[in-house]
Amino acid sequence: MNQIYFGDNLPILKKLPDESIDLIYIDPPFNTGKKQARKTIRTIRDENGDRKGFQGNSYKTIELGTKTYQDSFNFNIPGLLSQDVERAYKNIAPYSSIPYLEDFLRPRLEEAYRLLKPHGSIYFHIDYREVHYCKILLDNIFGRDCFLNEIIWAYDFGGKARSKWPAKHDNILFYVKDPKNYIFNPSENDREDYMAPGLVGLEKANRGKLPTDTWFWKYVGKKGMKNSDTWWMTIVGTNSKERRGYPTQKPIGLINRIIQASTFPGHVVLDFFAGSGTVGESCLINKRNFILIDINFQALEVMAQRFSGIDNIEWNNFDPTPFQKEKSYIVEIAPPEFSPELQMIAAIAANIQQEWEKRSDMWKNSPFEWILQLPARSKGKVARTILSSWLSNKGIKFERVKDSSETLIINDVNYAIKFSTLWNNGNYQFQQIKEDGPEYIICFGISPFNIHCWIFNKSYAIEHGTQQHKGAKGSEYWLTISPNNVPIWATDHGGTLDKALQLIMSIENPGL
Repeated sequence: MNQIYFGDNLPILKKLPDESIDLIYIDPPFNTGKKQARKTIRTIRDENGDRKGFQGNSYKTIELGTKTYQDSFNFNIPGLLSQDVERAYKNIAPYSSIPYLEDFLRPRLEEAYRLLKPHGSIYFHIDYREVHYCKILLDNIFGRDCFLNEIIWAYDFGGKARSKWPAKHDNILFYVKDPKNYIFNPSENDREDYMAPGLVGLEKANRGKLPTDTWFWKYVGKKGMKNSDTWWMTIVGTNSKERRGYPTQKPIGLINRIIQASTFPGHVVLDFFAGSGTVGESCLINKRNFILIDINFQALEVMAQRFSGIDNIEWNNFDPTPFQKEKSYIVEIAPPEFSPELQMIAAIAANIQQEWEKRSDMWKNSPFEWILQLPARSKGKVARTILSSWLSNKGIKFERVKDSSETLIINDVNYAIKFSTLWNNGNYQFQQIKEDGPEYIICFGISPFNIHCWIFNKSYAIEHGTQQHKGAKGSEYWLTISPNNVPIWATDHGGTLDKALQLIMSIENPGL
């Protein structure tokens, strides 16, 4: 059963059970110091009206109502903080609103941490004025390692300042309870309509295309896929069909994106600054359950209208019936069901994905980034082609032997080429060194912005290598070398291309 509460969120949060929530999205007051308001008006034709309209006719404006809430925390609370904490604020964040952070946000965020399940996430929506102070607070409560993203929601409406760059974005801080176990399911994100659906076929047109402004795994050369934490999405306009009459209503597309990425059907989503109830509508559409809390009576009035005709909602401390119609405009859809086993594997996969994304980030803007996208066999061929071209440019004559290792014969000496790109841990791993292979090994490594090369006698390499298939006949070995901390046994065997070339030229007979 979905829950909506009218009242102060802190005592309500305290009554909810530990680790009962899968996702929290909150859009708390931004501490702007202003009263946020939205007037609802109607115009009627009147010769003495206060505005001109269609074909020059005069119209009179009738104000139907105003919905407001106070967005100010400029009060003083003597003895709120210990002297040490107050001194820290004065040094680290001297212009922050201590009552807003410590008296208002901290106890609520501490409850949020308690309520989240081990795989849970929280999206904290704020603006540029307070985001830096709020991040310090969230780091303190959740832990800095649990911070994954600062998402920028950029939009195209609002005032145009002339004395500075206009503020056209909000900030959303994305934290998880456990950075090694959380749900992140970008394939479930919202899709966009094709501009020319007739060109892609009925199935693709009905499914829609992946958006280009959100998180997605990075595929080089795959058009339409883009890895980004900047979301371009318009606000809920005055005349928008979404508009419910609440001054700070957020677009449902924004909330859908968050809920689809960080939960599965049947999960529970909490919003304890619920406002107009957009989180609740998104949960109904996406088959999630919700708990909404707000202290503003007008917010509950808007939610009552919004959820007219929805039966599976329990209202607490508020009677919605005077504000409701018979039928809701909300259309529910049926996303696929996910078993508990799939949810668990998806959480594990999200952690693995994070490690791969770190590797991708490390190679960003590298001239060799494209090599990462190749299959293993192709990587080896490309590396051998690069190495062969380099030898030719240096005037070194060689022959190729078409075998499993693409052996090169230089000065009548056989060399097996072993290739590795730099791993996340900062090491190269040169694999498949065979006991019955060529006499010498060329270990050729490419890192994002450097190249390395070592030359080893096969027996020497095996002596310092690690066996890949223990007990197997015709064993293979690998060598692990960190270019930033080269092991002693490898220091005299190259490192740079120039040193490797000198070694190759000195090898005419065995005995390196």
